[in-house]
Formats: sequence, structure tokens, C-alpha cells
Amino acid sequence: MQTKTFNVYNHENQAVQDAYSMLAANIHLKDGERKIKSVVLTSCKPSVGKTTLAISLGITMAQSGWKVLLVDADMRKPSEAKRLNSDEINGLSEYLSGDVELQDALCKTNVKNLTYFSCGKNHPNPIGLLCSARFDEMIAKARNVYDFIIFDTPALATVADGSLVAAKSDATMLVVEIGSTNLLTLRRAKQQLEKVNANTLGVVLNKVRKRDYKEYFESYNYFFNTEKFLNMKMTGKAKITTKL
Repeated sequence: MQTKTFNVYNHENQAVQDAYSMLAANIHLKDGERKIKSVVLTSCKPSVGKTTLAISLGITMAQSGWKVLLVDADMRKPSEAKRLNSDEINGLSEYLSGDVELQDALCKTNVKNLTYFSCGKNHPNPIGLLCSARFDEMIAKARNVYDFIIFDTPALATVADGSLVAAKSDATMLVVEIGSTNLLTLRRAKQQLEKVNANTLGVVLNKVRKRDYKEYFESYNYFFNTEKFLNMKMTGKAKITTKL
């Protein structure tokens, strides 16, 4: 494994953490119907927060004790546009090209149980690499070592990479920016996944406004009321009355 260690972070907002926990729980529930070890996160269009969601989902699963491999399968976007990447390290493109072995392309993170697989350097033919036998071998090897493999792929409306990875994975989730993605675009993405027989678990609504989230989940204030109560208790402002 490479010496480069990626520092990923987790959201301090308890409601946001709870949303990711519910997403992970839903995947576990689906796991009972069909064994799920590899999950693809894709979207209808770019810039909907898909990478952030993939990282946060990976952290949530890893903190639950699962061994997780987070794979950046977008070999088209330049390194400077990545949340996690570095020109100094090898990654998916180098492994699929046969330049390095799998163990030499993986990176540690500061989160226990979470391993990161960078996209590597830009490659002129990413589709060719994803269609290769070496990519199938990588998935098979990873399944023997990790409990979950999360693939962060390009948007379906731009290239076919996401569909190719979805066809070779156990499950796929569509990430949609609320108020931005129209129904027609969503249907086209669904049809694109159906053509490759992808197992689509559902749609993840991202970038939800706090007001809308509070209206949908009536218990949203539960976490913050608890924090407020503890702060009041620390300052002596909380009054507790117990009836026997």
C-alpha cells in the first residue's frame, strides 16, 4: 500500500450524519434481499455533490466497523478538480494499464477501516480500461478483502463510464440535486441503467435545504434540542421536574 495518507473528514452536523447513517442502513436492508458488496454512485449530470456523498457514505460505513474501499472511477476529470487525489500517486488508471499491482495502488486514510483507491492520472481511453479483464479481476480481489466497495463514477449524461461500472456492480444509486434535475433527465438515466441490467436501489436527494429537510423529518430538531439542553444544563439554566 502506498505511503500517501488521505485525510478525509466527517460532518459535525448530527442531522447530516444521521442522514448518511439512514442511507447506509437502507443499503444493509437491501443486502438481505440480494448480497450487496459493491455500490455505484452516479448521477444524471455533473456537480450534484456525488463525490461528497461517496466519501461521507464510506466514512459512515467504516465507522460502523465495515472494511470499505472507496474507488474514484472517474479517470477523466483532472487531478486539480478532485476532492481527493494527487499527481504523486498511482491509482486506478495505472493499475488497469498494468503498471502497478492492486496493493501498490491503494492508499490509507485517517479513518479506520476506510481505504482509498485514487483514479490515478488521466488516461486517453478510460472506457477501454473499464471494459478490460483487469477491472473484473480488481473487483473480484476487492470483494475478498473488503465488506463494501463504493465506486464514485462520472455522470451518466456525459460519458458511458458510470453505466459500465454499474453493470459490473451489485447495486447502483442515482444522486440527484433537488430542484435542479428534471423528471425527463431522471427517466433517461434510469433507462440507461436498465439497458445494462444495473440493479438500481433508488434515488438519493442531495443538496436539500435545511427548511425542506425539517419539514420532511419532524424529528430534525431532536439532535439540536438535546445539544441545547446539555448546554443549558452546563450553565445551570436547565430546570428538571420529575413526577413520581
